[in-house]
Amino acid sequence: MMINEMQHTAAEILIHLKNRRLKQAIDSLRNWLQTVHLVEYVDQVDELENNYRLMLQYAVDGVDDPQRESVYHNLVKKAFLLTDTIKEELFTKFSNGYDYSQIRYHRPQLRSLRAIVSALEEQSTNKEVAFLIEEGLNQQVNKQEQIVSHEQTRLEMFRSLWLIQEVDADSFNLLLASDVIDPIDKSFAISALTLNLLRQFNPERIVMLADACMHQQPEVRLRAMVGLASALAIYNARLPFYDGIRQRLALLNDDPYFAKTLVTIIIQFARTSETDKISQKMQQEIIPEMMKLAPQVKDKIDLESMTSAEEWEDKNPEWQNLIEKSGMGDKLREMSELQLEGADVYMNTFAQLKHYPFFNELPNWFLPFDSANSAINGLFEESSQLMELLLNNAYLCNSDKYSLAISMKQIAQTQRNSMMQAFKMESEQIEEMKKADLNVGAEVRERQISNQYIQDLYRFFKLFAYRNDFMPVFNWSLRFHSCWFFDMLHLSEEQQLQIAEFYFAKGYYDEAFSLFEKLSATDVAADLFQKMGYCKQQSGDFGQALEYYLRAEALLPEQLWLTRKIAFCQKMLRNYDEALNYYKRAEALDPGNRNIQLQIGHLFVQEKRYSEALNYYFKVELATSTPKVWRAIAWCSFLSGKFRQAENYYAKIIAQKPTKLDYLNAGHVAWAQQKRNDALQLYAKSVQLFRQDDDDFYAAFDQDNAQLCESGIVKEEIPLMMDKLRYMV
Repeated sequence: MMINEMQHTAAEILIHLKNRRLKQAIDSLRNWLQTVHLVEYVDQVDELENNYRLMLQYAVDGVDDPQRESVYHNLVKKAFLLTDTIKEELFTKFSNGYDYSQIRYHRPQLRSLRAIVSALEEQSTNKEVAFLIEEGLNQQVNKQEQIVSHEQTRLEMFRSLWLIQEVDADSFNLLLASDVIDPIDKSFAISALTLNLLRQFNPERIVMLADACMHQQPEVRLRAMVGLASALAIYNARLPFYDGIRQRLALLNDDPYFAKTLVTIIIQFARTSETDKISQKMQQEIIPEMMKLAPQVKDKIDLESMTSAEEWEDKNPEWQNLIEKSGMGDKLREMSELQLEGADVYMNTFAQLKHYPFFNELPNWFLPFDSANSAINGLFEESSQLMELLLNNAYLCNSDKYSLAISMKQIAQTQRNSMMQAFKMESEQIEEMKKADLNVGAEVRERQISNQYIQDLYRFFKLFAYRNDFMPVFNWSLRFHSCWFFDMLHLSEEQQLQIAEFYFAKGYYDEAFSLFEKLSATDVAADLFQKMGYCKQQSGDFGQALEYYLRAEALLPEQLWLTRKIAFCQKMLRNYDEALNYYKRAEALDPGNRNIQLQIGHLFVQEKRYSEALNYYFKVELATSTPKVWRAIAWCSFLSGKFRQAENYYAKIIAQKPTKLDYLNAGHVAWAQQKRNDALQLYAKSVQLFRQDDDDFYAAFDQDNAQLCESGIVKEEIPLMMDKLRYMV
């Protein structure tokens, strides 16, 4: 049996269990064991099946058993555990996946977690003492040796928690409770335990992470909360069967801090869905525009004055003017604002800096930034300013700080100074922007810590060479609100609305709608119904959108925006009479709105009330004479048989910047007036523009056949005219 077949079989059994099909799951388990010859588990399957048969018999006999659901849950949990155990054993033997190859190589060599914790405590104490002793040459060498030794033990700790089959919970708790072990090591341990849990479900490990969520050190508890949220989302379908997890989460939920922080983490996870868009914008818009600007900037700016230390603080006003004129100013400000919100604006930049050997080691992707790390510490001995810049930069995640430090270590001092200056300037600009934030303090710092860690995770799951061998955590970024644990948290309406509003603002309308819908069950508000309608409208469900807009209208009548939205949905549903009614109501609320008047004109055209349509179009033209209005007048004039009027307006349009459809429609008008040669010339120009767009002129032409015939053109003449055109073009 191949690994992919094993994976498929295990997944099939888990689906049976999640859907409460225990009999089918037991049958599949038995067949699987026979196929892979793991006879040592057959007795457990037999026991499971016998107990289930007994429970079923009691149920059929009508025995009143208040514990039946609990018994059923225990049987399902045993089936889950058995499936996971069999899969883990088979994969450990046969899988070529990265984590299982690491298990086969490292697991036999690992010391007990208790021994590793003792070693970490001893090394941490020795390292502190060494740092206090006045440094000579020998002491410096000794200090470096202690750093390397400590890093090796820390790495062993990570591998133990990541790769071991049975985690020693007592030793893990000792590690977190230790007063001498560095918070970096504790945070690192949380990441290792999370990876272990993502590989194989284990309720005890979920409880261990839940316990760590109350740790006194923010770096530790926030990593634990991120890991817990990930695990709860991934194993969502299993959790209702585990009362112990439910009870532990209920205890956590008693603390308002937990729910509040978890809401922040859910939003931060959701924000990662924007990362690819931001990277694409950087790659396709901002960087190319900056490259175009570079020659102009070079001509207008004295580059030597830019690089002198005393002039770094002053921006050249001509440079800023160039940026503003190019439109780049708004884009750069947008990036700065996104960065302040916590968006990942550096992913595209630092993705190119993950090829260093440092990142070949999986644990290093999860390592909190440590300026004493042997891979980079020499750099900071040369420049304490650089260390301060990196340590205090809240907008670079740990992984990117390592990338930057390693790359700076490998470049010349002059380039290093330039990079430092650039980061210093950016940091100062961001600090200035942060001064407007009245909430600066511990809460903001905690948001930054969790956001940095989520960005670390994002880089690992998107950039690590063997990322496809791991559970794709970020597939759940926009699904936390639909998970079992989300309802169990009993978040306040304000907290749920906070998440919903984030989804809504970022254009995740399906996700926003599901939360708005939950809230609408207890909060009947016009604003809520408006947003629900807008979500459905943006998803293309105009019927549902109209339903919610009408509910909002019942609470908030005669509101302009809402009236226009109802009109729009009626129009999209081809309820033209109702759409016209609402657009006229909107016009009454905003008599000077030319777009509303245009929409009314378009609806009159749909109903073939051309004279009324033209009256509205002329009203708009009096206020704003533009090609957009001329096109409406020209086409309506053609449809109503006013060919000379249509010709005049198309002539005005063609004299400016005509489109392929302008030439096509002008050709129709010429032909309707029996000006066939003029029509052919106009059609030929339209064909050229259609070809430039890789579009089909003749398909567009065929859509107008009915209107051509209504204008007096003989149906049989149309294919002849088209063949003549084909000879011309």
